[in-house]
Amino acid sequence: MKFFYNPKLIVTSILLLIATAHLYPQKNNYSYLDAELVGISNSLNGLAFKNTNAGFQNSLAFKNNFQQKWGTVNLPQQLLNDDFKPWESEKHFAIAVGEVALLEFIPWALAKWFRTWEDPADNWANVSSDTWWSNLQKGFEYDGDNFLTNNFSHPYHGAMFFNAGRSNGYDFWESSAFSLAGSAVWEFFGETFRPSFNDWIYTGVGGANLGEIFYRLSSMVTDNRATGSDRVWSEIWGSLLNPVRGFNRAISGEMGQNFDNPSWSRPEDFLITFDGGTRSIDKDGDENYTSKEVEGLFTLNIAYGNRFKAKKPFDFFGFEFAIASNQPHFTTMNSTGFLFGYELEQNKHRFDVSLDFNFNDLIKEEISETDTVYKGFLFGSTQVFPHLSSKFPIGEKTNVVTRFGINGIMMGSTPNDYYIDVEGRTNDFGPGVGTRIYAAIQNGIWNYVSLMYYGAWIWTQSQPDNSKHHIHFLILEAQYPLTKYFSIGFSTGVYWRNSYYDSYEGIINGVEYSREASDVTKNHPIGRLFFRTAILDL
Repeated sequence: MKFFYNPKLIVTSILLLIATAHLYPQKNNYSYLDAELVGISNSLNGLAFKNTNAGFQNSLAFKNNFQQKWGTVNLPQQLLNDDFKPWESEKHFAIAVGEVALLEFIPWALAKWFRTWEDPADNWANVSSDTWWSNLQKGFEYDGDNFLTNNFSHPYHGAMFFNAGRSNGYDFWESSAFSLAGSAVWEFFGETFRPSFNDWIYTGVGGANLGEIFYRLSSMVTDNRATGSDRVWSEIWGSLLNPVRGFNRAISGEMGQNFDNPSWSRPEDFLITFDGGTRSIDKDGDENYTSKEVEGLFTLNIAYGNRFKAKKPFDFFGFEFAIASNQPHFTTMNSTGFLFGYELEQNKHRFDVSLDFNFNDLIKEEISETDTVYKGFLFGSTQVFPHLSSKFPIGEKTNVVTRFGINGIMMGSTPNDYYIDVEGRTNDFGPGVGTRIYAAIQNGIWNYVSLMYYGAWIWTQSQPDNSKHHIHFLILEAQYPLTKYFSIGFSTGVYWRNSYYDSYEGIINGVEYSREASDVTKNHPIGRLFFRTAILDL
């Protein structure tokens, strides 16, 4: 293991990157994320640059003489409290339900009593028995939430619901029921609007993905064996990564106890890398390639666990977060996590199913005296990915890794070329299906060369709903390691979209809307130069 920087700074960088997503003001309450295609490649394919055969070495973080437990301070076994029963070793149903109720109440109360409404009739928090009964009778529909709300706000809220179960003794699958149930309660009883099917999927399923990642990272950072200031910082970082778990550790008294860390919370493989560089993208999407934009791009990647050894949900996961120098700054948040699978040939071939979450946006708003134009592209999804993973040795430490599978998109978002919603939505969303192919030459923690194709059909369910989209990503990346933990590289690729619109006439949100039938093709070439450094390699 190589430990380059202070672990406090590592966790701080993760939190600051995530926190900055809330700091950049967006017009029309809409935030466009600059989705880096290198990021899409890494994230959609499980961050395949990690050497899954890496082992432990002695370091400041893992102490071999104390059973390789985490922390700069590790108490000997005889000083631990053997009689203390960890909170998460038992299920606490009443506490979990109470926390879900509190997570429902806080945003509802803020909207009802503290938010200023220009027209009080627009206050969706003015629920009553009449609105509840109406919602139960009418059932689900697709609403018009914008890209940021659907693909970031809802999943984050769902992650809190999920951890109300997870940090109260429930496993991944049981905790997923908490995120789905919490979202359903909100949809039927927390708003005057009809319950939204897309909100339920983004919150319930996307929340399970992000929630388990936050839970495992928080458990990894928190050290039950540490004392003094190291223990204080351990609890602070863990609580910032997972506030619900931090709350439960506080009320249960775990923050003040010394006891052993659960073995599962210390993965045998863990890698954090940081990328910095420039990206060039053509925003127009026409065949002339005349609207090139160059910007700085900074990306944090986390690879947790070993995909060829994963047995339980999220024993292996990848997480990526990126910010750009140009607007919009918050550009990418992608993740993938192992759900279940089985080994076909030991350490060589596996069939797995993963749960993936994607947030990528390269659309830029351009305002003139006469018009507002949106250029670029976006892609967001909550999906399952059944796939075959293989590893073929071609040298002592070099392998060709491949993955091939089906994109089962429960909800996916892609641009709409004609319609702009009153809420700032410029995208269509709906379910879809497609294919994904990935191959790389891998040595240690580096992919020397990788190639990825991602394709999907998305059938629009949001209004106006009579369209379908065929989207494609093709990305080639190469990098050369200058040292064991520093490389330079480039990537090149293209996003292209074929959209098919039927004619439409109707009323959407009280406004008449019509369009003629048309077909639209967009092509967006992308290039990137970058350096990559391994911050932490376990």
